[in-house]
Amino acid sequence: MSASRRPVSELPGDPADLELIYSHSHRVSPYDYEDTLERWMVSVRFFRDPLEECEDGCAEGCAGGCDDLVDDGTQVGYLRLWRLRDYTGADRWMVADSESGDLESIVSTVLDQGEYSAAFEEAIECPVGDLLILDRVHLAKQRRGFGLGPMLAAEAIRRLAGGSCAVAAEPGMAEWPDNRDEATDEYRAAAKQKIGALWESIGFCSFQDGVQLLDTSLQEPIDLLDRRRAELAQLSAAYQEHHRARPQAPGAGVRARPARACRPGCVGTRFGTRAAHRCNARSGAGMVRPPHRAQQPDRSGEGLRRLGVEPERATALGVAARATDLTDLRELAIQVKDLHFGLREAWAAALTFPGRLIDLEPLRRDPHLLGPLADVFVYGSNLTGRYQGRSHAVGGDCRHSRHLGRQTERMTLAELVGHEPFWEWNGPSCSFCRGWSGQRLTAAQHAHYATVLSSRSR
Repeated sequence: MSASRRPVSELPGDPADLELIYSHSHRVSPYDYEDTLERWMVSVRFFRDPLEECEDGCAEGCAGGCDDLVDDGTQVGYLRLWRLRDYTGADRWMVADSESGDLESIVSTVLDQGEYSAAFEEAIECPVGDLLILDRVHLAKQRRGFGLGPMLAAEAIRRLAGGSCAVAAEPGMAEWPDNRDEATDEYRAAAKQKIGALWESIGFCSFQDGVQLLDTSLQEPIDLLDRRRAELAQLSAAYQEHHRARPQAPGAGVRARPARACRPGCVGTRFGTRAAHRCNARSGAGMVRPPHRAQQPDRSGEGLRRLGVEPERATALGVAARATDLTDLRELAIQVKDLHFGLREAWAAALTFPGRLIDLEPLRRDPHLLGPLADVFVYGSNLTGRYQGRSHAVGGDCRHSRHLGRQTERMTLAELVGHEPFWEWNGPSCSFCRGWSGQRLTAAQHAHYATVLSSRSR
């Protein structure tokens, strides 16, 4: 983390308690250019942990607004992004120009006569699809200077960039100084350079006329997002350490705010989403927020039991133990769908392997070589090309991977090898994960595959 950032003692709250809430609305029957240009607003909200100590020594229902901070949070920033859709029949430059001069400036840089320019196609690996535009990132002054802006932007792009070949941004001044006379040309140039460096830290590269581009097909933005997430975890841990070490004033009476009981019949889990365990918070029923991964919970046996991890792990292991090479994993997935997402992904990884790990070329050329591999079940999001878009593996092997569930398609490896549309260049296969996952091989199937590879190498 950069040494130039503000000290953690100035953080107004644990950054792990920030949440991004996305909003987009449109009429059922689009008017004007709604079908071509979508506006996405992302609210950055701070939610107070109900189990965290309250410095004011408040009790339930205090006038300090703790209940509202726990249930609804408070907005501490926002992001604004636009999706400029391709192939809608509308003039994309005209649409952008009708919305704002800032959008027009970006769009005119990447388009030429209504199509992506030659320079854009040279800069982007696969210049086909929509364009996502990062228009504005704003944070309250108390939370600036900790590197949170790029982290939030990277997370929002991760969720909204699907179907976009690139993300565009034009670094510029978001706010004027109190004395507008200070905003000289040199001041504005320095501000743009500083913001441009922030966007480069999440994968943007300089393009033309001050516009930066992020290529969504590259691995680098994914790796950089992982680094930003690691930095957030470090920042959260540092905040908590400072919070614990901070001396208390005599008679401060610091105590934990009592957690409200759930209403009768609540079935929310500690690892569920906030929405799943809200328990009608406005009526006073309360909720229990899940501990953030960055908070480093007690990992002792007793701590794990308190957090519900041991029972969930036992459930995942028990379901996995029942799987055979003939089991339909989509049915088993239903039994683990409510577990902690890390356990769900580990469960899927234990029972499947990504298609990129097997070389199917010799088997496609000579299907007779499949032998016992012919009966291996494979899973993917779009194996048959039934839906628009490419097929992706299940689990966490690919940035586009899908959860294993009832919506997942399933066929045998022999059927997949013989399904020619899947293997066409413009077919549904994902280049990251090869578009499918295979069910765990038996010993005989693995030995046969090793024999095929061995004979091919001779």
